[in-house]
Amino acid sequence: MSAPRSRSALVLLLTAVVAGCAIVVFAVLALLRDPSDDAAWVAVVLGGLFVAWGITFDRLPDDDDDDDDDDDGDHHDHDHSHGQGWTPRRLNAALSTGLAMTGAYVVIRALGRPVDTALVGALAWPAWRLVNRILDGVIRRRGARGEADGATD
Repeated sequence: MSAPRSRSALVLLLTAVVAGCAIVVFAVLALLRDPSDDAAWVAVVLGGLFVAWGITFDRLPDDDDDDDDDDDGDHHDHDHSHGQGWTPRRLNAALSTGLAMTGAYVVIRALGRPVDTALVGALAWPAWRLVNRILDGVIRRRGARGEADGATD
């Protein structure tokens, strides 16, 4: 038997679905006026991502300890699939990145900026995450080899 859903989770789900549907409706109306409007095409994707994000957020597991399994060595029978497959948390994180990218593109284009500026704005967040992930890996490897972190006493 599953736990009852919280009222705030339901409100968040409904808000995301309604917002996503509204974005799609306005984007389609803009496309009917001008089918070559690139921001409107991206806004259709943005609306769909809002709906998908709301649904996956609503389905996230309640336990907060599944990211800590590697640290304490206590492995449960849950399938956390570290590094393998799409877990609900990974899917929600990917949808969040997609929301940030498409949202940035649409907003930057709505401000009247050119496509290249909107693309740079849309790619800034995933580029930042990639750089962070690479640096975290370098730091982890240095720590595993016992190298100093560059700080001197």
